[in-house]
Amino acid sequence: MLEHRSPSEQIKALDGQVFDVVVIGGGAVGCSAAREAAAAGYSVLLVEKGDFASGSSSRSSRLLHCGLRYFEAPNPVAYFARHPGRFLTSLSMARQGMRERREMVLTSRERVTPIDFFFPIYADGPYRPWQVDMAFRLLKRLAPGDVPLDYNRLKKPEALQKPMVAALGNRDRLEGAAQFTEYQFNWPERICLDAVLDAEEAGAVALNYTEARMGDMQNGTRKVTLLGENGARATVRGRRIMAMSGIWIDKVLSGPGKPAARKIFGTKGGHIVIRLPEKYRGQGVSTINSWGEPFYCIPWHDLHYIGPTETPYEGDLDDIHVDENDLEFLLSEAASLFPGLNVTRDKVIRTWAGVRPLTYDPAHPKGSRARELHDLGREGLEGVYAMTAAPVMSHRDSGRKITDVLRKELAPSGAPSALSYRPRMPIENSNTQPIADGAGYTLADVRHAVRHEHARTLLDVLFRRSGVGLRHWFGDAEIARVAEEMGAELGWTEAERQTEIDRYKREVSRLYGVPNRRDKADINHDATIQQGERA
Repeated sequence: MLEHRSPSEQIKALDGQVFDVVVIGGGAVGCSAAREAAAAGYSVLLVEKGDFASGSSSRSSRLLHCGLRYFEAPNPVAYFARHPGRFLTSLSMARQGMRERREMVLTSRERVTPIDFFFPIYADGPYRPWQVDMAFRLLKRLAPGDVPLDYNRLKKPEALQKPMVAALGNRDRLEGAAQFTEYQFNWPERICLDAVLDAEEAGAVALNYTEARMGDMQNGTRKVTLLGENGARATVRGRRIMAMSGIWIDKVLSGPGKPAARKIFGTKGGHIVIRLPEKYRGQGVSTINSWGEPFYCIPWHDLHYIGPTETPYEGDLDDIHVDENDLEFLLSEAASLFPGLNVTRDKVIRTWAGVRPLTYDPAHPKGSRARELHDLGREGLEGVYAMTAAPVMSHRDSGRKITDVLRKELAPSGAPSALSYRPRMPIENSNTQPIADGAGYTLADVRHAVRHEHARTLLDVLFRRSGVGLRHWFGDAEIARVAEEMGAELGWTEAERQTEIDRYKREVSRLYGVPNRRDKADINHDATIQQGERA
């Protein structure tokens, strides 16, 4: 990041430049594509209209899936017998999932957390014990054993010794449970930022809070107009354009000339955050909801979150949150899953929702999860590509596939460099005050986030850079302290600082609040960080 230029100055300084690759979209896939392409020697511009990882990448179920979900279907033997092509697709996706799980655990352990998962097996359920055994044997064969699944099928008496299983409903029909190790992205926003910083080290230019609008193709390059805050504007050109914009892909592609055919089908995944008794800490449940779809209760530090929903979404792409219908569904499913835990509206601490950028396919009523890299040259957009249905867990492989396509078409203008994929952690041994007691993220980290990590708003810092906001309700004094630190770096006046504080509170209530309940610190007083925890 250029430290001594304002964002507006950075945009204006780019006017007239030509890049090998312009990546539009700063989620996990776009950031990874920028990193891989820059390391391969391409000149890269990464542009994000909001903050990096402010969309679907930060609003998933945060699981580094082992691949089990790809085999989940009503009456799976009959289903896959009728649709052998879908079984092969599921097999391929599960294999890729296991490989990505292994790579993340071995190279970026600081970004993932192992959790004990239990998959209950019911006498009248969709899966027989032998089918569950077969699925895990298959998964085990799809990846090396240095990141084990730790699979163990527990018979009913042993399963009921596990607090999470004992809390399940319909225990009279319970035959047992599959126990296995799943991994969780404990800080998915930082995965995106790690990629941004790696890309910049390799020579890329990265801009957040900048809209990119595609224009015409002339002499082998396509025009891209950059629009920033305060009227900042620049025109650049790209030899190749990578529309890695997730749920906004269709909007991005509708700019120049005739709109491309629909690429995205979005399904909304909502979650609720609760606090369960300590005996459930670190344990999660993977099951099937009343609609026959994957459903989870996932540990999160000293909290748990429950979800997701799986509903088609055609609403405002810039206003995605848990609504009343989502909340009622999640509470109903939670009551059915854990009838004795009294998961009611007043127990909900936080909510969040994201929309999955699935591949539009009329044969799949809720979109296809098969990842596709679309060559838009076939639709009149020469040199433009878009990727759909790429989850956070596949971001590295997605970036490599995109770069492989570049290599086939375009020689890089620079020399390649090596990638280490090293996680960027909070500053060690800082004597400055933490942003909250026990947070492990300090005011020195806040300054670093503004100077070196593109942080521009309180939400950028308190949620996406620190990773603390989702599990801690910041009080007024804590918010004001961080705002003062940011304001000193960004030159905010007192009025601007108060405006930013007010905006932060509105955004937190809108994106993470509980519908039809005014969120106050005294309501959510139990959403606090345990002493000694790091983000």
